[in-house]
Amino acid sequence: MEDLSTLLEEAGKSHANGVFEEALRLYRLALERLPGGQLHAIAAIHINMGVIQRERVRLPQALDHFREAVKVAPDLAAAQYNLGLTLYETSETREAESRLQAAIALDPDLQEAHSSLLCLYAFTQNQDSARVLSEHIKWARKLADPITARAPAHKNDLGLDRQLTIGYVSADFKEHSIARFIDPILLNHDRSQFRIVCYDNWPQSDETTQRLRQHADVWRKIDRLDDDQAAELVRADGVDILVDLSGHTTGHRLLMFARKPAPVQASWLGYMCTTGMSAMDWHITDIYMDPPGSGETRYVERLAYIDCAAAFEPHPDSPPVGPLPALTNGFVTFGSFNNYAKIGDPVIAVWTRLLAELPDARILLVLLGGDEPDIQASVHARFESLATVPGISRRVEVIGRRSLKEFLRLFHRVDIALDPFPCSGGTTSLHSLWMGVPLVALEGSAELARGTSGMLLPCGLADLVAHDEREYLQLNIGLASNVGRLSDLRESLRKRMAGISLLDGASVTRSLESAYHAMWSDYVGSTRA
Repeated sequence: MEDLSTLLEEAGKSHANGVFEEALRLYRLALERLPGGQLHAIAAIHINMGVIQRERVRLPQALDHFREAVKVAPDLAAAQYNLGLTLYETSETREAESRLQAAIALDPDLQEAHSSLLCLYAFTQNQDSARVLSEHIKWARKLADPITARAPAHKNDLGLDRQLTIGYVSADFKEHSIARFIDPILLNHDRSQFRIVCYDNWPQSDETTQRLRQHADVWRKIDRLDDDQAAELVRADGVDILVDLSGHTTGHRLLMFARKPAPVQASWLGYMCTTGMSAMDWHITDIYMDPPGSGETRYVERLAYIDCAAAFEPHPDSPPVGPLPALTNGFVTFGSFNNYAKIGDPVIAVWTRLLAELPDARILLVLLGGDEPDIQASVHARFESLATVPGISRRVEVIGRRSLKEFLRLFHRVDIALDPFPCSGGTTSLHSLWMGVPLVALEGSAELARGTSGMLLPCGLADLVAHDEREYLQLNIGLASNVGRLSDLRESLRKRMAGISLLDGASVTRSLESAYHAMWSDYVGSTRA
């Protein structure tokens, strides 16, 4: 390899093929050969190396590269964005927000930075509904709504009694939490009334992808199509109602939705918040997640109510519920397996008080990059800085994420799960309950703050729903002090869950289909008026 361009090309190929060590070696060699004055080129290589380390879940090393990129070229939006995104993933939300804002200031069209910032607001500030709504509307007015204004008219048949074509758009038709929710819907759709088209925006596929494909009438790969091409494909497929399952999360195609390729468009499942877009007509929910009358302050979209906001399918290979660990250990183990971005300082402050009140208790944290010593040290330092009693962090074990099967087995080590706030758990809470592990929810007003409480109530566990931090702390202490009840819950939770609407995929699908008919009738009525 004689010239720099060849080095970079080979490094890129190695990265694409998953040969990470070779790619890093080649990038390091390229850095040695680059003239010192080519700052943007140096920063770009550090960004590439940081992306590799992030893909390897070596987040401290990724942060080092992204910080170096920002140091070398602070005017490079991609450097600020990647640093902000990784800080967000490691729950450093204050600096993450400022870095993402810097990236947007440098490149107002950097869609990924906008969406990451909106996700951060939705996760961490969902109790400030006015600000969250305002930020989403601001994004839409700048990047999405001008596109919608140019969208051509639709030519769909306005018949009310015909088969409707429903399109589902997602980057998560794979081993992902969304798959556990959409699978029972695709399986139970009435094909005499609905034709189902899935638009897959993820480049790779797995066993879950192959299973989901069998439930669709048409499966389209759109990850290599630009927004105009994807929108034209949706129009050509004659989609009547197009459903977004991603919101502003990774791999979304909201700017394709902005082109209004279907006459009726709705958001569901993947983003329990407004998209901010005028092109998104509906948000699908239920009366618990969004009590009637609350939507005006939280959504641009109209709210379409179904009997239960989602259907969930437990993993078919879920291990059996294990015995209560406290009976063997002689102490209670709390566990949090949630997205670390949800665990802000107020949450950790309450958890340190919990450990202070229960001097024998332990906490098991499972988080992205948690096997890295630097990440473990950072988590322990946060606990120590927020604790009123020194040495609390010695009772906090931090480990990395695992495959789903291993992840479920980790619940065998946990007596009580810890739910974060103000953004509560979602799929993680369902897995916890399914594995016989109870948890206390701090119920808020926003949909993102009502997920776990919405699971506890139909299970007959209203006494585990708190309404402020003090009650949240006391309920956790009370549960930890009652090993008999923990044992009873361990044995009964799976049976309790089996009887709730959330696990009745056929019933949820019928309710969803009724909502689709109502949406279509509303559209036809407004078009003919």
